[in-house]
Formats: sequence, structure tokens, C-alpha cells
Amino acid sequence: MLSAYLIHVEPEGDFFFTPEGVLITLDNISYQVYCLDSRHNFLRAAVSKFPLVQLTGDGVTYRGANIKLEPLQSLETDHDKAKEASFTILDEIYRSNPERYFFLSRYVRYR
Repeated sequence: MLSAYLIHVEPEGDFFFTPEGVLITLDNISYQVYCLDSRHNFLRAAVSKFPLVQLTGDGVTYRGANIKLEPLQSLETDHDKAKEASFTILDEIYRSNPERYFFLSRYVRYR
């Protein structure tokens, strides 16, 4: 099962969560973080440090920032080709609001 989550971050001293990445998990064993290069190490470290239950629940505080995952159940799939399904999911998210999800522009396939 391929699952997708939006990664929302509220920087220290801020009052609003903003989407900064997408987490895609395969059978809750392996995962990939899609975001801007400058935020990759930070987001990947935060996601690997805490269990999904905490991240999707109330969220966590990591290095002064609040991080919370939003499950995207409508995009879950049993797709056999995980890599192809991942890019399809990223494409759907990006095309739903390109200004908000600008960080996915390099991952989408232009048709």
C-alpha cells in the first residue's frame, strides 16, 4: 500500500502551518520525502525521528518548529509500480494548486 502525507511546518515564532513537503510511504516501511533541496535534511530527519502516529496526531516539535502530517487517504493506492505511482500522486497534488505546492514543480511530469 502506498500512502501519502502533506508535511506542514510552523516555524518557531510563527502562527501558521504551511505545506513544505510530501511524504510517501510504501507499506509503512520505506519512505521518501519530496520537498525543496534546502529543507530535505530537516524534514527527513524529523520524519525519521518520530512515529507516524505522533506526526499525524497532534504533531511534534523538532528543532524549534512544529511539524504535522496530513494524511491524503484519497491518494492511497495498491499500485504495483511504486515509483510511477509516487510521481502520479505528486502530479495530482501539484496540479491542484501550483502556487501552494511550488516545491513539487521539479517532480511533476509535464504532459
